[in-house]
Amino acid sequence: MEHIPVLLTEVLAGLNLRSGLTVVDCTLGGGGHAAAIARSVGARGRVIAFDQDPCAREYARQALTQNTNIELIQENFCSLAGALAARQINSADGFLFDLGVSSFQLDDPARGFSWRQDCALDMRMDPANPLTAAEIVNQYSQTALADIIYQYGEERQARRVARNICLARAKTQITSSGQLKAIILRSVSGSYAARTAAISRVFQALRIAVNQELAILDAALSAAAGLLRPGGRIAVISFHSLEDRIVKNTFRRLKTQGVLELVAKKPLTAGAAERENNPRARSAKLRLGAKNAG
Repeated sequence: MEHIPVLLTEVLAGLNLRSGLTVVDCTLGGGGHAAAIARSVGARGRVIAFDQDPCAREYARQALTQNTNIELIQENFCSLAGALAARQINSADGFLFDLGVSSFQLDDPARGFSWRQDCALDMRMDPANPLTAAEIVNQYSQTALADIIYQYGEERQARRVARNICLARAKTQITSSGQLKAIILRSVSGSYAARTAAISRVFQALRIAVNQELAILDAALSAAAGLLRPGGRIAVISFHSLEDRIVKNTFRRLKTQGVLELVAKKPLTAGAAERENNPRARSAKLRLGAKNAG
């Protein structure tokens, strides 16, 4: 599937880009945002792009062969400040966080992110991470499983799903997305559409737990704000309420501390045309913060 960057026009405008700026893309993914930012800052500008996934880095490297002003760094954005300092980069004019999982990761059965294909339960964004979704499903206690599914997936029938997972794994190991999908379908009530929505929520919860996505977000946003030059901006795209809540609360805290000003009180969302052409954009929210001059 062709990679289509979400809210691209809004991101480019929100970052207030111009020639010669240094911008950090903290979530490279398919490289669509990075390429557009690189064009906007021009040959005198610089784009530093992070991604913990070596497959994403290679995918983007091939897609970005024409962009000589992009430097790729294979690290999680939780290492943002240290990785930039190691390269003598002590400040930047903009930061972009495009949270969640990339389209090409979802489309690759080997990665185990999607329930729409029967594949191994992996879900690691960084293959060096020892924890997989299969380990959580087969080794965690029923209580821990229910907590993960409820807290990270906001699934109301989390206890029933967790109980049925434990009953199923007592008979045989749960190693594939197909096995887990079948367990969830028989665990939740409602229409088929409601039950498939529950599958998505459970898979989301496991992915967040495997990659510790929420645990590192506040600290990373705070680090980025600290590295912003006066007038510089942070753009954050989130795809579910848990992410957006952290972004909103972090921006509010940084505003109270006199670090950031909110560019817009409410998040920006995709227009009708983009929602139609790019289904991933339908749940996307963009929040923008600007570094105070003082």
